[in-house]
Amino acid sequence: MTASNSAHLPALDLLRGLAALAVMLPHFIMYSTSDASPAAEIAVSTAVEVFFVLSGFVLGPQLLLCAQRKNWTTLKIFFIRRWMRTIPSYFVALLAISVIFGSIGTADFFRYTFYVQNLFSQHNEHDYYPVAWSLSVEEWYYVSFPTLLLLVGKLVKREDVWHQCLIAALLFIITVSACRLSFGNTPDWGAGVRRVVAFRVDSIGYGFLLYLLLQRSKIVWNNLSRLLSLTFLITTTSALVWVNIKIFSVGQAWPRALYPFASATFGIAAVLFFLSLNSLVGRMSLACDFLGRISYPMYLFHLAILYFLARFGIASGFPGLLLYSFAVIACAALFHYGFEQPILARRPRYKAHTSGSPAIVGMTTT
Repeated sequence: MTASNSAHLPALDLLRGLAALAVMLPHFIMYSTSDASPAAEIAVSTAVEVFFVLSGFVLGPQLLLCAQRKNWTTLKIFFIRRWMRTIPSYFVALLAISVIFGSIGTADFFRYTFYVQNLFSQHNEHDYYPVAWSLSVEEWYYVSFPTLLLLVGKLVKREDVWHQCLIAALLFIITVSACRLSFGNTPDWGAGVRRVVAFRVDSIGYGFLLYLLLQRSKIVWNNLSRLLSLTFLITTTSALVWVNIKIFSVGQAWPRALYPFASATFGIAAVLFFLSLNSLVGRMSLACDFLGRISYPMYLFHLAILYFLARFGIASGFPGLLLYSFAVIACAALFHYGFEQPILARRPRYKAHTSGSPAIVGMTTT
């Protein structure tokens, strides 16, 4: 099994699709009702945190392959595959929303183009494409962490690649966390810390760390393990809700310092719980696959569609919500099958290797 053709997990496609919906729908509520309550904002930010952990997890096989081979050719293929997956679609979405706001050619537009609008702080004067902050975190992770992974592989003289990857993941998470806690602008926490690449790129590393740990575990997904994973999810959800309440209700720094750790733990719990459901949702694999495929264009284009509908005064009320939801899903599907899929089909594949390539997760079920 090659890293580019790892075991398909419908449950993670479902999780990805649900996370996209959990961003798309609250944004409509926030825009159409001018909802000042934190509930909708918390729902959106939590869904994004799930995306981060999920992204690090599903990229685990490819990153492990890069660590195993320790050569520029494999790393180059990783870069090309990620950039072909993310950048063309992102640029189309950026053009669309920039047309709506008349911002093509502005300094803000070019900062978005090169994923630097939130590199060390919020650099744009007008943050007219707010979901782009998380996309910048993703892109910089694709560059920074694999580079560190290969560097650790060169410096740490251990035959076991798994231990090299574990050291790299822990070093990455600890270093970014230390920088965030030491230099983060806590009073301006949202724009100055939570949505800043330099302070949040570790969020995706937690997903890779989870992938590594599951590689060495012998989990049997049965009713007991499903119950345990559900209990873990409920516990981490409660903890994250509590941290969010404290962030909005007290003026102290400690809840904000805890948030990245609480959200990463929640993301890990969500991935584990959906992994435990994989054999159960397999019967809905076509629907899960569809949701997974359109999740990225849904995330990219939903704000442009929302702002476009608002120009015609039809971005409010239940009928507006139905129209908005249909428009986002339909446009995302058309965009994926008409634009994304042909590009994805042309991505380079990893060359065969005599030692084989890592599978995504060795799951057994009973």
